[in-house]
Amino acid sequence: MVYSLLADGGNTSNIVLWVLVGVIIVGFIIWMFLSGRKNKQRQKEYIEQLEAIRPGHKVKTAGGICGIVVEVCDDNTVIIETGSEGSGKSWVKMDKELIAQTDAKGPTQIAREEAEARRKAEKEAEKEAKEAAKHGEEPADADEAAQDEAVQAPAEDDAPAAEEEKTE
Repeated sequence: MVYSLLADGGNTSNIVLWVLVGVIIVGFIIWMFLSGRKNKQRQKEYIEQLEAIRPGHKVKTAGGICGIVVEVCDDNTVIIETGSEGSGKSWVKMDKELIAQTDAKGPTQIAREEAEARRKAEKEAEKEAKEAAKHGEEPADADEAAQDEAVQAPAEDDAPAAEEEKTE
């Protein structure tokens, strides 16, 4: 009898072990998939940044050379000006792929910064509305004011439609 109890205990332990191994493998696959997507997104942003480089942008190369882009050539190279007037200037021609950092911004980065600024403005507006409500005042919402102006000054073509909206 004791032997049969030990045999059953070992069988369920074996199933639990296989389930645990399966969960770990599935978790690893999901992690690899998400990690790969994030790396592809970073690579895309890096390529957009390199394409956005124009004369006047500051760059730092993988080798540590800092300078200002003077010219962007057709063959995927740039000419970088380094040094100063006092120490003497020099120009280096190198492949764009060697640029590690730049102040140029690609379209994805610009869109992300604009979205972040919008979220920050919305948070500030919500905070002001809460403060106004706390003090018993009506919140001054720019969106409501803009909608009021649109209703008050309808276009000539939309005059009948605006009148219908007011009656509703």
